Amino acid sequence: MKNFALVIVLSFLSLCSFSQTAMDFYNTGNDKLDQKDFTGALEAFTKAISIDDTKSNFFMNRGIVKSEIGDYRSAIEDFSKSVELDTANKLAFFNRGNTQHMLRNYAGSIEDFDKAIALDTTFIPAFFNRAQAEAEIGNYRDAIEDYEKCIVIDPAYEKAFRNKGTLYMKLKKYEFAVEDFTYAVQLIPNDPNAHYNRALAYVELGNIRAALIDLNKVIELDPKHIYAYFHRANIKYKLNDKTDAISDYNHIISIDPTFEDALIARADIKKELKNYTEAIDDYNNVLLQDTSILEIYLSRGDAFMRSGDNKAANHDFLYVLKNDTSNSTAAYFMGVLKFEMNELQESINYMNKAITLDSNNAQAYVGRGNTNHAMRNFIGSIEDYSKAIELNPTNLEAYKNRATTRSELGDYRSAILDNVKAIQLDSTNIDLYLNNANLKMALEKFAEAVTDLDKVIALESTNPIYYMKRAEAKLKSNDKSGACKDWHTAVYLGYQEAVQKVLDNCN
Repeated sequence: MKNFALVIVLSFLSLCSFSQTAMDFYNTGNDKLDQKDFTGALEAFTKAISIDDTKSNFFMNRGIVKSEIGDYRSAIEDFSKSVELDTANKLAFFNRGNTQHMLRNYAGSIEDFDKAIALDTTFIPAFFNRAQAEAEIGNYRDAIEDYEKCIVIDPAYEKAFRNKGTLYMKLKKYEFAVEDFTYAVQLIPNDPNAHYNRALAYVELGNIRAALIDLNKVIELDPKHIYAYFHRANIKYKLNDKTDAISDYNHIISIDPTFEDALIARADIKKELKNYTEAIDDYNNVLLQDTSILEIYLSRGDAFMRSGDNKAANHDFLYVLKNDTSNSTAAYFMGVLKFEMNELQESINYMNKAITLDSNNAQAYVGRGNTNHAMRNFIGSIEDYSKAIELNPTNLEAYKNRATTRSELGDYRSAILDNVKAIQLDSTNIDLYLNNANLKMALEKFAEAVTDLDKVIALESTNPIYYMKRAEAKLKSNDKSGACKDWHTAVYLGYQEAVQKVLDNCN
């Protein structure tokens, strides 16, 4: 936070009759400055100086007026004259330092604050503003030291804790940031900014539930704090609470219909929920504000493609490629679109282009692998999936699809290893456990197949087909009693074919 308040001297000096009129003008200037009548103040201080040009504070306060009206260079001339007349005027150095900061002369600003502090080692505003100047030039550690000096002098200085915490955020020392923001919260419990800053630090530490508590408090204290709503919505999305996330985005947009990030985030979630029409509407609203955001054309094109409007999708993807011929992602999407349209060679061509434009585009290798698989080029498909995994070891789709391809080639053991890796990345994916169970059945590892089917049923306990599969695996692993229990459960769930299994196998 900026804190460049200029310090005014309101003093009544004992003057001889020669300077009494000058003092009258000086006092008038102070009154005008207090009333924010800068024109009147400037005129009064100038008259005071024209009568007596030996008073440091006359020049300093005129410098303050000039700084207030944006005449920074002339203000610095007055401050310089002030310190020339009185080298012990810490306020003149301080005010000149603030004005130097306004001109982005941070080195000069720091030098002036140094002089003010040398004159008064307990001058908190000088330490505080020097910290801000240090921060501007990236000297975060020096800035932190100055904030700490402020706190030593005044342990209840909440802004120093808050700003120090912000610098720790920049240094990615999030634990220290949380500590400082916590002090700020303790000093001013109803300050929404302190809670908000601590929430951001918690997010960086991965403690999203603690962040959520702070964001709830921010919203309680400031119901129009749209950034708190925005970050809360993002957290709710991470917690898979998409409905509540959309509710927060809705609230943000009701306050500010032009909040692009909220529109984009809401559109992305709606696309995930297959509400393509509303997602497209949100992308359209973003483009109404700024037609230059090519990423939105890609996102809207993806929504069009998912909704089956290939013509509109084709238009958006080609628009991006026309305006950015080096856009690998646009080429990738065109490859996906051609795959969906069963134009497989065109799909390969676009995927090749995407990879040529960006050899690290892992998803383009996955896309080309999918197309190679569709063209029954299984070896090429496996090579592409392997390259995608090399580039991104957490690429779930690459592991899943390589497992499928290896299975089709009869390499069941390698397929199982890929499925195991995929399960590590997504432990709630029923299809992965089912695929592994089928592969283990093919390898006659029936007991292991039962273990995988146990996971399937734990995730979805109302599907009778899963009980039928597990019963088969149990029967082949010589667990007839367990198989009968599963067939009975399948009957209970309404699967009539299980009745005959019970009659034939279970007494």
